[in-house]
Formats: sequence, structure tokens, C-alpha cells
Amino acid sequence: MTESGRGQMQVLTAVQQKGGTGKSTTSLNVAVAAAHRGCRVALLDTDPQGSLQLWRSLRRKRWPCVEQLRSDALAGWIARNRHLFDLVVVDTPAHDGRTIADAVKVADLALIVTQPTMLATSVAMRLRRLFIDHGIPFAILLSQTPPTLSARLVQWIDNHRLLGTVVQGQLAYRFAYQDAVAVGMGVVEYEPNGRAAAEIQIVTDWILRRLEIFNEP
Repeated sequence: MTESGRGQMQVLTAVQQKGGTGKSTTSLNVAVAAAHRGCRVALLDTDPQGSLQLWRSLRRKRWPCVEQLRSDALAGWIARNRHLFDLVVVDTPAHDGRTIADAVKVADLALIVTQPTMLATSVAMRLRRLFIDHGIPFAILLSQTPPTLSARLVQWIDNHRLLGTVVQGQLAYRFAYQDAVAVGMGVVEYEPNGRAAAEIQIVTDWILRRLEIFNEP
């Protein structure tokens, strides 16, 4: 699909059973960046903590549409609203296998958001095995990485490629992400010429190409 036409809605589900890897921050920033590309985007929060709802309460712009849902309501919501959106981003809580299972069932792509640490990677490997066993398309996104591309980070990226498809680009640990969230924005709005915004654009463009939402000529 090109920017002149609309195709079938696609669902991206962000997952990781280890907490603190940046799933919610990634979800909202990808949703905002995709909306800036012209996508009609819904951001669905299945975490009872309601972090995305809090972010939405601070936000002044219409897109992305943000709703909080129980995971067992996802399939019905998607069926009813399929014609309204190009992209649905589903954020999931950590440590909740049932919600993750419900969310990946409706996903066209499961995004494992993980850090370059041994503990986070070990959890990501369990999710990877589960997705392979059930034929669920997935990709791995490294988040909260060091802000400079060191030899150590390159080695971590290469190691994750052995686990499966790795998203082009990484999201570094930068204050801009939390500063933007605090005022109801994504980094592409808060600091459009900053490094965090550039990272999010690279990651979002990769996701949109992978889901065949916007194909560049």
C-alpha cells in the first residue's frame, strides 16, 4: 500500500515478560510516528496499570486513538473496527501470560521489546520459542541501549540476530523519551530533530514496511 491508498488493517503487539524494557514507551512512540506518516492508528492498552491512558489524558492531539481493553476483548474490538484503522498497536503487561497469549493471537507481528542484558535476553528467548512453536511472526527490538554504537552493542545485535529477525535500528536510553511522555507527546513531536526522534522514525519505517502498510517506491 502506498500513501495514496488504504489497505487491510495490521496489528502490532508489543510483548516482553520482563518488566522495565520500554514496551509502553516504544508502543506509544511508534503509534505517534506512524500517525505522523499518515496512518490511522489505534493504541490499545491491555495493562491494568493504564499507563497509556494517563499519557492520553495529557495529550491534545486526536491521533493515535487510545483505548484500554481487557485482552479477551481484543478480537471483538478488532473485528468491529477493522475498517477504521491502518495500524493497531497493542501494548501488553509483563508477567501476564494470559494477556500476552490473547494479544499475540490477533497480531500480524509480535514485537519482542528487550534490553541488551542477559536477564532480558533469556526471557526473550522463551517468548521466541513459544512464537516459533505456534507459527507467530515476530521480530526483536533492542531498547534502552547505550547511546553510542560500541563494539559491545554490535555484539549484542549480532547475538540477537541468531534468535530471529531484528528490527532495523535500536532505541537508546535517552531522557527525551520520558520528557515527551510527561507532556503527552511522542519524541517525534517533542524533539523532532533529536536523536530519539530519528531512532523512532527508523524503527517505525521498518515496521510499516514489514507490515506492508506504507511501501516506499
